[in-house]
Amino acid sequence: MKNIRSRMLTANNYELLSSLGLLKIEGYEFLESLGGGSALSSVYVKGSNKIVVKFLISPRNKVELERFKLEYSVLKDNKLNMDFGDNPSRAPKYFVGPESSYPLPKIALDIKEYHSGMVLCFGYKYEEGSLLSGISTKDYSIKEKYEFLHRIASGLSYFSQTGYTHRDLHPSNILLLDDFEMPKYDRDRTENDPRVKFLDLGNCQSYDLENAHIYGIERDADEQLVFHDNNKRLLTSFVSMPPDFLEHGSATKNYDTWAFGIFAYNVFFGEMPFELNDIKDVTELRQLLRLPSNVKSRLNELDDGPRLIMQHLLSWKGENRPEIHSIVRLFSWLVYRSEEFTDIAFIKKVIHEHGFDPYHDARDDYY
Repeated sequence: MKNIRSRMLTANNYELLSSLGLLKIEGYEFLESLGGGSALSSVYVKGSNKIVVKFLISPRNKVELERFKLEYSVLKDNKLNMDFGDNPSRAPKYFVGPESSYPLPKIALDIKEYHSGMVLCFGYKYEEGSLLSGISTKDYSIKEKYEFLHRIASGLSYFSQTGYTHRDLHPSNILLLDDFEMPKYDRDRTENDPRVKFLDLGNCQSYDLENAHIYGIERDADEQLVFHDNNKRLLTSFVSMPPDFLEHGSATKNYDTWAFGIFAYNVFFGEMPFELNDIKDVTELRQLLRLPSNVKSRLNELDDGPRLIMQHLLSWKGENRPEIHSIVRLFSWLVYRSEEFTDIAFIKKVIHEHGFDPYHDARDDYY
């Protein structure tokens, strides 16, 4: 184990994989490196088929091993592609949305072990796209920023159908594909097609673990061990971790909403709202009773609609943060119905109605 780990510290991906005899796997050949830490990724090719192979090399402990196995298991089997025996292709059979916006990478190579279990890997279908971290929004108009955030929120809403929170959302973990469509919602059940993929699920956590058996999902990974470790140690980015996690742990509500709010703030203003580099910074933020004056001043530059939405996204209290599906509807107001979204009292009603029009009569959909 020490020999393999020492090679990790001195070699690039190609050299390391070559030394391990892993430049060819199941007919796929190494093409290029994508980098990574303890779990590194590389692109492999077989004919016209490309896959991303993710490796765990020399796991340091059982938790790291089970975390890797859990990520593979969630990608292979989740509430969107669950298999009751009649779905061998694992198409997104239970996904409420267009198949082109299925929010997870699709497994193309089952998990494998090499070198007496010291190296594990699995592969998923490679898709052309742009990481969110590589997209600059500084020259976007305010309308374009609304549209961009509406698209990301819509993708995240599709992800939430998996039964998991991501818990490590940041721009390097979000892949945007081409040819997306975000049609105006006109109550005809038109579906958004944001084409957003969410990567690196090593810190994901089920919000419906007690009922997982209902969906016929059996995991070859110690999910409880991973979840316990998630809530005992601070493993995710401090930026994506809401301050109330320090108090509530696994019971924290609307965890990913906080990370979306941080990202949205950065889109609007080109800067981060808080300096969150270590646990001390998060603790100090948690102790504040309200948004810092500099953040509040920045939010006041926005119109009342986005300002009030952002205040809720960045709430210290999880119960005050909107659920992901609500964020999609709230940003649809900014994109499509901004002229109706100006009265503060009305805006507050919409927010508290989870983004729905408080005065909409369902009978209008039929008559």
